[in-house]
Amino acid sequence: MTSEGSDESDSFLHEELIPVLLIVGILLFLFPEPVTSTLGVVLVSLGVGLWVWDLVR
Repeated sequence: MTSEGSDESDSFLHEELIPVLLIVGILLFLFPEPVTSTLGVVLVSLGVGLWVWDLVR
């Protein structure tokens, strides 16, 4: 048996979580409410940070 646990978690982070964070963050940022815009900026920042961390690793 091969250990695919780390590959699967990297795949999830790489292919699903980061794009979802970026898309949801951008959509929330476009709503004119201050709370949704702030949450959108936080989600986009988190998504970009994870993306950069994934590239550096």
